[in-house]
Amino acid sequence: MLKASLWLFVVLGTVLLGVGLVYLTRGEFMPYHSRALQIEWSGLSPNYQGLLLGMLRGLAAGQVIAGLATLLMAVASLRRSARPYLVLLPVVCLGYSVLITYATYIVASRTPGEPPLSFGVITILLAGAASVMLQVGVRAEASSR
Repeated sequence: MLKASLWLFVVLGTVLLGVGLVYLTRGEFMPYHSRALQIEWSGLSPNYQGLLLGMLRGLAAGQVIAGLATLLMAVASLRRSARPYLVLLPVVCLGYSVLITYATYIVASRTPGEPPLSFGVITILLAGAASVMLQVGVRAEASSR
């Protein structure tokens, strides 16, 4: 169970990193942002474009760091021991997933945009499962010694 949880964290870290890089490198907002604001990117003044792009890139930077940290901790745990990351790994991966999904929920509930809320919920469920599996796996490994 321990190895399965760590591989799931590898997948989650890779996904967080990949999605973060997509948002970090975009030159404008996503189509669902356009629907949320009911305006095309080109219809925004340069000031609003700069503000929105800065906010999106700030969120994306956090996602890149959370994904990279999750990935590095999971790989290190596969090579050595998961004990040093027993708390930090779930906090980073699950914590970021919950917070970004909450932000996505706000857009979904308060605007006509249709952000990828189901993606966030699935990420939370997988990160929660990986977190529980990690705790159980480390305890099982310790009791078998």
